[in-house]
Amino acid sequence: MDNENQNQEPQRFDTPQPVQYEPQYDLPDDPPGSKKKKHLALAIASLVLSGLSLCCCWLYVVGIIPAVIGAVFGLIALAGGKEKSVKIMGGIGMGLGIIGIGLSLFMLISYIAIINWDNLTIENLESFKYIRNPQDRREVMEWMQQFFNEDISGGMYY
Repeated sequence: MDNENQNQEPQRFDTPQPVQYEPQYDLPDDPPGSKKKKHLALAIASLVLSGLSLCCCWLYVVGIIPAVIGAVFGLIALAGGKEKSVKIMGGIGMGLGIIGIGLSLFMLISYIAIINWDNLTIENLESFKYIRNPQDRREVMEWMQQFFNEDISGGMYY
């Protein structure tokens, strides 16, 4: 029998033994509440808020609020960030925030400049009650036009 076992060819396709894999976990370099992650979050928030301020700069004072917050967050991320990408995002967010502040102030000054301050009196404001139909946009627009130096109708009269 020993000769038979020796003459017998080994099986070519042995069943592979299962291999035990150890899962590889990437442990974070920093704990969840670390300053590195906080500065990255501030840099991202700075970019988002500053971009929002550029979109809202024409809405009276609404654009100044996210611009100021975005510029401050960008300054904090720029000053305290250790990584180059955090510093770059913080700098860009701060720059966009400053531009947003400038544009919002420019729009606010432009809005104030078109007001006709001579006609802005209590008597003229009270004249609104003499409009026949307050639901008529054209009539209300004509009444409002007395308070502005520029035509605010947007072609509504034509």
